[in-house]
Formats: sequence, structure tokens, C-alpha cells
Amino acid sequence: MSPAEAAILLGAGLGAGFINTLAGGGSVLTIPALEFVTGSAGVANATNRIAILLQNIAAVRGFRSVIDWRLATRLAVPVTIGSLGGAWTASLLDPKSMRVALSIAVALVAVSAVVKPPRTRPLTGVAVPVVFLLAGFYAGFVQAGVGFFLLAALVGGLGLDLVRANAIKVFVVLFGTLPALLIFGLRGQLFIVHGLVLACGNMAGATIASHLAIKKGAAWIRYVVVAAAVLAIVKLLFFPS
Repeated sequence: MSPAEAAILLGAGLGAGFINTLAGGGSVLTIPALEFVTGSAGVANATNRIAILLQNIAAVRGFRSVIDWRLATRLAVPVTIGSLGGAWTASLLDPKSMRVALSIAVALVAVSAVVKPPRTRPLTGVAVPVVFLLAGFYAGFVQAGVGFFLLAALVGGLGLDLVRANAIKVFVVLFGTLPALLIFGLRGQLFIVHGLVLACGNMAGATIASHLAIKKGAAWIRYVVVAAAVLAIVKLLFFPS
């Protein structure tokens, strides 16, 4: 990896960490940056999980005093199982199909950033593990924007307040990332050094954003996400590495 490539990953990670802390959807920056540097959409999708893993380890530590450990563990099981299937499916896709899948995921992130989600019906009975199994599959498959969907299920479906929902979200995403990393590693799609450089940028961006003390996010961040998403889709579909 050249110094210029490292700078690209650090910059993308910095922006992603900042955006994720204030709003969400930072993968619209990291996925195209990784695809540009590694030359593979599959590798980009896989390697992005290294930064996500480290980010969520730190987040779980920060939320440890408010996590409902019993509920978090119960929900982590279907998410982890779903992630295993999603990652395996993603690892089998050809490069062109992977770029299309990532473009759709990035578009969903952009929509989620600006459109208020519809009111979710309460989740009861078997619907709970099914919804989180599907969320896990999506997380394992492409990851980008899964936090929006998990928060909708936790807040709208299970009636949790935003703080406790975020705490459980980072816990289940952490455990859902582990099988994905295992699958991608076995398939030879993880670029560990690239992922660690990206993670350094993520952590720096998150630190900067947290020091700004903007707890409710900033409206302009949403439009940054949308603009970055449009550029990412154009890059993935029309200018593959």
C-alpha cells in the first residue's frame, strides 16, 4: 500500500467516523475508497468490516453501563446467524454483481438519511427473531446502513428509547461482524492492513465529532451523506477499478 493509498483510506475513515458519530451512513465514504485502493468491490465490502469491528468494540465499552445484556444477547443470536449466511452469499458474488449490490445498499443509506422512516408496528413473538435474522443477513451481505434498520426495529418495534436502542445496536452489530470476518477471511477477501489504516481514520473522526458535543447530529450531515452516496454509486457502477 502506497502512502497516497493510505492517505485516501485515512481520509475516508476520518469522514466516516465523523458522519457515523453525528448521524450515520459513513460507509458511503469507506466502501468506494476501499474499492478504489484495492481494485475489488468484494474486498472493499469485506475489509470495511475490520473498521466496523473496532468501532463497535469501542462503542460497546462506552455503552456498557446502559446495555440490557439479556435482551442484547438474545437479539445477537439471530443477527449472528443471519450475518453468517449474508457474508457467505456476498463472498460468492462475481465483481459486477457485488458492485451492483453495494450501489443499491449505498442508495438505501442515502434514502434512510433524509427520509423519516414510517412508524413500525410492535414486534412480538416469532416476528422478533425473524426481523433480526433478516437484519443480520443484510449486515453480513453488505453492512452499509444496517444501523438505520436496527434502530427502527429496536425503537419502533420493541419500544426502546434511543440511548438503549443504540447500545443494543452496537452490541449486535459487533457480534454480527465476527462471522462475516471469518467467512471473508476464509475466502481470502480481507486486506487486514488496509482495514486497520481505515479503522485509525474512523476512530480519529469519531473522536473529533464527539468533542464537538453535538449529541443530536447536524442536519447538514444528511446532505453530505446523500452527495457522497451519489458519487459512490457513480464510481462503483461506471468507473470500476
